[in-house]
Amino acid sequence: MSDRYLSHQFFEQIRERVRSGAEPWAAAGQHLVTQAAAALEREPLTIRDNGGSPHFRVDAVYVPGQDGVHNRDANLESGRLATRAARAARDLALAWRLTGEPRYADKALQFLHTWCIDQDTRMFPAGRVEDAHTPGAVYGGDVVAFEAFWRLFLAVYLLGDYAGWNLDARAAVRRWVRAMIDPQRELMFFAGDAMYNNWEDVRLRYLATGALATGDLDLLSETFNRWRRIIAIKMTEEGELPRETMRTRSLTYTIMALSATTHVAEIAGHYGEDLYDWSANGRCLKRAIDYAAGYLLDIETWPHTMMNPVSDASGRIAALFETTGSRWGDEQHAAVVQAYGGRPATEDHATLLAFPPDAQ
Repeated sequence: MSDRYLSHQFFEQIRERVRSGAEPWAAAGQHLVTQAAAALEREPLTIRDNGGSPHFRVDAVYVPGQDGVHNRDANLESGRLATRAARAARDLALAWRLTGEPRYADKALQFLHTWCIDQDTRMFPAGRVEDAHTPGAVYGGDVVAFEAFWRLFLAVYLLGDYAGWNLDARAAVRRWVRAMIDPQRELMFFAGDAMYNNWEDVRLRYLATGALATGDLDLLSETFNRWRRIIAIKMTEEGELPRETMRTRSLTYTIMALSATTHVAEIAGHYGEDLYDWSANGRCLKRAIDYAAGYLLDIETWPHTMMNPVSDASGRIAALFETTGSRWGDEQHAAVVQAYGGRPATEDHATLLAFPPDAQ
């Protein structure tokens, strides 16, 4: 594993915080270990649990032509299976890093090998949603894959120097990740224009974590440069993200975009690239974060369509503002965390992984 993002030094400091009983990190550490212990008891998942196919096939989430209206007949199980497998592998890999107990790493490898390389269970790595699962249905966008697999890529990265991972299997999993990320290096387009909405934000996180897993510094550099290219054009002077606020689940999509964008900035900082404070004509990540924060603390004033309650995204909101609050020490961000569940922020283990900001 690299000694940059989520480094050995970082885990040493977190381990000391957890052992000392310092809150909220002790509770955050206990939550991680509890999640990992549950994963130890589960059988590894396979894409083929959804009808037997090795292909990543997902129906469209929404009814065609009705943004935000869920299609209750859609088969989304492949995405759900991938997300569950990725979360389990990531939790186990983090627990190994935190505790040093090989049983967590060994179980994480079972999840990875079952999903990625074992002949009778592996998913064919096309790097995109290949088709609808239901014959004749509209197929889901690649955003489903972006959201499902970044945690799996992170698990591969975290386990990179585990002595119990044999060379052939490690190489095979990395080849699988490479096959997944290479098709997504090309820009996505809509109506002839390169996309810069939440789809692009989650694509960049997918590529960044894939680059970590494969050790691809060129791809990391490409991802960070693309991040810089779009940060200014996707927001207004006030920090609103119009590509998200024009939609029916406007605040949910805003948080989705900002969460992925912030994660890429977090990774970049450990490679000497300061995206957190990068600005183009005054437009920067913090401006967009602050715009959302103000409304999250006074939700009735949100001026855009919101067909689902913001509470649906509470976990993601708390995780986002725990991360940014750790970076900037902003009291408003801390207030958002408190308003949407408090500390520890357990979604994606945000409290555990956001402290301390200078240790990684």
